[in-house]
Amino acid sequence: MPRSDDVLLLGGDASDEVSLLDILDHVLNAGVVVHGSVVISLAGVDLVYLGLNVVLTSVETALRHLGSANAHRLRS
Repeated sequence: MPRSDDVLLLGGDASDEVSLLDILDHVLNAGVVVHGSVVISLAGVDLVYLGLNVVLTSVETALRHLGSANAHRLRS
């Protein structure tokens, strides 16, 4: 369950402007995970499977969440 400080709300009043730099800063500090898949099939036969797993974050944030045991792998 996300904590309230991990959620970025976009939109709202015109006075609540959010710049691209603010969004990028939040993404790099908190991190974003994208997971998806696509299956292309013809006549009920699966022909192509495309899987996507992406983690976007800063190295500092990744090291903080990996812990010292796995930190050497990311630095290599």
